[in-house]
Amino acid sequence: MEFRQLDYQDRVLTNLGLYLRYLCDKKIESDKAVKILTQSNLNISIPDFTKEAWEQMRNLGKLPPSRIHVPHSERQDGCGRYVPNAVLKVPTGGGKTFLAVSGVSQILGQYLATNLGFVLWIVPNEAIYRQTLTHFKDRQHPYRQTLDRAAAGRIKIMEKTTPLNVQDVKENLCIMLLMLQSANRETKESLKIFQDRGDVHGFSPPEGEQQAHRKLKEDIPNLHTYGDLFPRIKDSLGNALRIIRPLVVLDEGHKAISDLAFKTLYGFNPSFVLELTATPKDVKARGGKKPRPARHANLLVEVTGSELDQEEMIKIPLILNPCQDSDWRSTLNAAFSKLGVLDGHANILREETNQYIRPILLVQVERTGKDQQESGFVHSNDVKKWLLTQGLDESEIAIKTAEQNDLTKPKNKDLLSPTNRIRVIITKQALQEGWDCPFAYILCSLASSSNLNALTQLVGRILRQPEARKTDNEALNQCYVFTHHAKTATVVEAIKAGLKSDGLGDLVLNIQQSDTLSHNDIRFKKIRRRPSFQSTEIYLPKVMVVDGSDIRELDYQADVESHVNWNGYSPDSIADKIPMNFQPADGQLQKIYLSDESQSIHSESIASNSENFVFKPVYVVQRISDIVPNPFIGREIIGKLLNRLHVRGFDHEMIGKVSDLIVEQLRKSLHAERNRLAEILFKKFVKQGHIQFRLRLDGHNWRMPQHMDPNISTHGDQLTNKDGGPLEKSLFIPHFDSEFNREESEVAIYLDGDSALTWWHRNVARSQYGIQGWKKGKIYPDFIFALHTESGAQQLRAIETKGDHLGNDDTEYKRELLSFLSSNYAWDTSIPAGELELISDNGTTLHCELILMSEWKTRLPELLDKNSS
Repeated sequence: MEFRQLDYQDRVLTNLGLYLRYLCDKKIESDKAVKILTQSNLNISIPDFTKEAWEQMRNLGKLPPSRIHVPHSERQDGCGRYVPNAVLKVPTGGGKTFLAVSGVSQILGQYLATNLGFVLWIVPNEAIYRQTLTHFKDRQHPYRQTLDRAAAGRIKIMEKTTPLNVQDVKENLCIMLLMLQSANRETKESLKIFQDRGDVHGFSPPEGEQQAHRKLKEDIPNLHTYGDLFPRIKDSLGNALRIIRPLVVLDEGHKAISDLAFKTLYGFNPSFVLELTATPKDVKARGGKKPRPARHANLLVEVTGSELDQEEMIKIPLILNPCQDSDWRSTLNAAFSKLGVLDGHANILREETNQYIRPILLVQVERTGKDQQESGFVHSNDVKKWLLTQGLDESEIAIKTAEQNDLTKPKNKDLLSPTNRIRVIITKQALQEGWDCPFAYILCSLASSSNLNALTQLVGRILRQPEARKTDNEALNQCYVFTHHAKTATVVEAIKAGLKSDGLGDLVLNIQQSDTLSHNDIRFKKIRRRPSFQSTEIYLPKVMVVDGSDIRELDYQADVESHVNWNGYSPDSIADKIPMNFQPADGQLQKIYLSDESQSIHSESIASNSENFVFKPVYVVQRISDIVPNPFIGREIIGKLLNRLHVRGFDHEMIGKVSDLIVEQLRKSLHAERNRLAEILFKKFVKQGHIQFRLRLDGHNWRMPQHMDPNISTHGDQLTNKDGGPLEKSLFIPHFDSEFNREESEVAIYLDGDSALTWWHRNVARSQYGIQGWKKGKIYPDFIFALHTESGAQQLRAIETKGDHLGNDDTEYKRELLSFLSSNYAWDTSIPAGELELISDNGTTLHCELILMSEWKTRLPELLDKNSS
């Protein structure tokens, strides 16, 4: 197994490291203050060093923006000592355990200054407990390997029943796993952690040394003892922990917010508490007989769902199909059909890339037990019987409930193994937490109308992306939810709640619905052509390079930039613009620091480094390499520039002082010259026929697709025409208001209402139609439409609509390129033998133009004039 540290994980650990650095500084100051106050017997309170370090992070802008105004909440152990506490907000599937083990390594090394000691690792339930324990004991697992590196291989994995000796802690990094339930109670009846044990040795003084026992009790008042007048410290695990002062890792920290859980946790006298959670929770202040101040989550870092999506960790978007058929078998059939489709995609992926994925369907039922097969409720056995009739065998179906767990069978344990045959897992709610299988792609909720809470908690089980990488197959980059006989809006809200509970609240827009399409249509996620245009073939010309029989799409760098000839270019005009009396701005370097007195940020100018006054040609060659790729030519240009400056009387020191100005002016001039030469070259190649913009009979055209993937952010109401009715001439349906800004929607509605127009298309994604010119980036026309002239010939129009804020240079370039290509557009007149012929006798023409938004109401009618050329 191989783990890659991702950008957001690096950000988390970097921020934790910065906090630990400030924490160390403040702890040293605090310890000095404690020593002075102890020696002087002054009754002065000790400042909270954890809060001071936290405020330093806040002042430097290193806390999450969402929590910048939330005050730091102090934590004290059972002896009243301040305890550092940091919460890492990481969504489900974001690698919380990897961040935790890496964080432990940092805390040990940077704050506690040791690689040995004791880590108390608290988890919320049995499933996560067993999973974490298995990983920690496996020396080949990345979690264990990270811990081994932190402690130089001296690791001892323990449970609460494991014998504990003081030498274990002195010679190893002991990591003890404890379930939250065990840490959440302090009664001897339900929690035996403070009972005297015969296998906990060396932490309390020998039995006969009464003074030593008394002294230890005075130093650590919350130790459990026998007797009060002559106390004897119990040899219990709880006491040992309070003496050790463990580093505590709290998984699912939002589950330990009750007063009892909080008291128990900090009663272990931890030296540091690192919490990990997808949904941190604050506790409100309480009045009454037992008042308590507000207790906020000290959120150090916040990872968003979007960051997980960018790192390809999760399957997004989530495709929702709310089936309304009254028979649950119809819903299950739709989900099972989707499983078959995904199997096909997975087989193709394995043939092409050797990556193994076996999509799994999770089915949520209403009843599971032997005595619960009541009439009217969907039972796990009913679902299994139906699946067996569809061709699956017993080994491909697993039931995971409180009464039955087929996943514990030896052949079923490793769900990722190619030898594992499980394709469907039936559950009620037993997969809610601690269960994590990236092969789970589909959730079919047959109980959604009666148990939306369980659906909410199951959503996160299908989000993880196999191998934490997107595939080249879009169907395998998404996850799917089928629900039975539930209101769509209600289900959407439940799924949103599920995403939020998994820390993915910023992705709630990535839910696509298929209400308007049949739930049996396995292709429902596509936006399709209107029925009247489904058989219409639409082609648009691409900018092509034609070199004999070699015909290919224009590549800017290979076909334009590489042919730009810099011979004869003189930088003299640049050198002549550089003033000899130019003075660089004072105080170019700023020192930003935190005042020790006011804890506020200050800045001051500091002397510039002498390195800034040296002109380095090699460095300047690198600075212009994106414009002049050949370093030899770049160095020659810089040499000419320096010679001209020397002729004008500049010495080396003067040139060094104006080096930034020289580079700035040089880049500006080279950029303009490259574009000028590239334009001349491009137009020359067009006139020579080397570059062509035409509909080709040999098939090298852009073909309008039959369907498109919807924009994942589309939601809400559909766009309507000026009378409030449905659009009638858009090539694809549906279109949503959220796809357009105000001006774009006005253009779309205007096009839809024009009588001469045949169809119109919103060219949204950059994977659609683009036009390459003599600058690097392509132009993607916003709208493409067709209209018929009086002669019966079809005219195609492609327009780029831009706001008036667009830069003048970019505006003029786009306007000139579109106009030039339109004037040089033509039909190809010959066809190579054996090529498929494209019908060309309809006289189709194409006109491309850029229209500023401020002028569309006058320019667009001209383009729509059926008599226009």
